[in-house]
Amino acid sequence: MKIGIIGGGSIGLLFAGYLAEQHNVTIYTRTEHQANEINKKGVTINKQNTSKTYRVQAKKTSVSVIEEDIVFFAVKQYIVEDVLLQIPDLEKVRTVCFLQNGMSHIKIIEKLINPTILVGIVEHGALKKNETTVTHTGVGGTKIGVFKGKNKAFDSTIPDFPIESHEKWYEIVTSKLIVNAVINPLTALYGVKNGELLENGYFHNQMKALFHEITSVIPSNKEKMWELVMTICENTAQNKSSMLRDIEKGSKTEIEAILGYVLGEAIKKNEKVVITQFLYDSIKGKEQKGG
Repeated sequence: MKIGIIGGGSIGLLFAGYLAEQHNVTIYTRTEHQANEINKKGVTINKQNTSKTYRVQAKKTSVSVIEEDIVFFAVKQYIVEDVLLQIPDLEKVRTVCFLQNGMSHIKIIEKLINPTILVGIVEHGALKKNETTVTHTGVGGTKIGVFKGKNKAFDSTIPDFPIESHEKWYEIVTSKLIVNAVINPLTALYGVKNGELLENGYFHNQMKALFHEITSVIPSNKEKMWELVMTICENTAQNKSSMLRDIEKGSKTEIEAILGYVLGEAIKKNEKVVITQFLYDSIKGKEQKGG
């Protein structure tokens, strides 16, 4: 299968490397420099004490993707709209798949005319080291559901990189939204790794309070959802959340797509979410300050 991956960040590199084991993969990068580096060196994935390099083709984002069987979007939620405008012939690709955090991109992809649109969540931990190298910091999985179309979602049984198809896209996307909404803003505000939300009793109290507030707005099975939040926090205990890393770099975060969405739903339901509002304002303030 011919697979295109939009985005040369940590998740884009992780997908490109692993999927290149079984497929013909092209990664579409923002800069010509990164594309040239990948074409020369391939994509290297470091995991624990192992390192493996995969042959991957790379091109700049602004070229046609018409030859691809499926195109994965592995870019930050807040640039999805801009990236879509840069890609010629995207509407001629049969299947596209979006892997963003949060929910704000849903209203954007509703407008696409591709026959099959998939949405997914990525539960891996990954840290980009340089233009061609990514460290696989936590092995998880990818869940994909059909947003539009009748085709089966994309499956993969590659070791350490499973991709599962699910019938209900909304449930898998909202589950990741809740996990991100609980873990990311708190770790970004406190400046701690994920595991400290479990180890520090005061942080843990706020984690529980935030969870109950968010799940009062976003429908879910609360018991199962809390177990998932705890499990992911434990499995990624030594990781810094993507939002904390963004704050440390002085970069824009995905707070709008995560807590911004929760605030929007709370307004619709006339629910008061004071902790969510406090965290949203705090992270926006840190963004404005530059870290």
